[in-house]
Amino acid sequence: MEKLNNQESNKSMAFTESKSLRNETIENTDYDFMDKFKVIPYLTDDMILSISQVANYYDVSRKTIETIISRNREEFELDGIIVLRGEDFKDFVNNICDLQNEGDKIYDNDSINSKTRSITLVPKRSLLRVGMILTNNFMAKKIRNYLLNIEEKTEIDRKSWAIQREVGIIERKRMTSAISKYIPENKNKKFAYPNYTNMVYKTIFGCDAKSLRLQRNVKTNDALRDNFTESELKKVEEVETIVTGLISMDFTYKQIEEMLKQRYKKKIS
Repeated sequence: MEKLNNQESNKSMAFTESKSLRNETIENTDYDFMDKFKVIPYLTDDMILSISQVANYYDVSRKTIETIISRNREEFELDGIIVLRGEDFKDFVNNICDLQNEGDKIYDNDSINSKTRSITLVPKRSLLRVGMILTNNFMAKKIRNYLLNIEEKTEIDRKSWAIQREVGIIERKRMTSAISKYIPENKNKKFAYPNYTNMVYKTIFGCDAKSLRLQRNVKTNDALRDNFTESELKKVEEVETIVTGLISMDFTYKQIEEMLKQRYKKKIS
């Protein structure tokens, strides 16, 4: 058990050590989960925070947050962290004070007085970045473990989709083989392959392959089914299995089409 805990710890620490991993995670993560861990009193509607608010979230000092930002300045600047000074600072403070009716203070330790000349504004994505960098901290560890759980679930879902995609490819080959073997040779047989494919798509999606490509913005040379969800792939496999069986039993296109209409209760135009 101790070995497992160490392994999990090493995975978690990868966030603290890898800038590229942090960037990739931030680009592909919904930050809303952070509000569930602890209430965040944002300064503005677009979820901007002060240094003190970030410090309070992780229960550390302002100095700790300032040090993290200073050591990783490039990352935080890419996130959109900014320092307001001069007229920009005055306008921001006036607007916040008007909205919050808090006189000369912006939450916690961010006091605004005659000596204050600037304020650092931190976007929510930077709040997450701090959690990936900060070590020996309960909240930061909780966040990294959450991110790891998402990553593991995503990997499981990705593998499950890939397996279903391969199963679908096999079933697709069975259907095309049935068309080749059981449909009599004639000048129009070459159209049977796209026609049966469109029959399958119309049964499931209510439209043909061309319309699906337009709806999902899939290029002509790209595999349409690579853009299907696992659930959609399963439905396609199911219908193609039925079509394959009916073709091998010498049912005609019109008969198969009618059977699918009856089974799935969807109109095929």
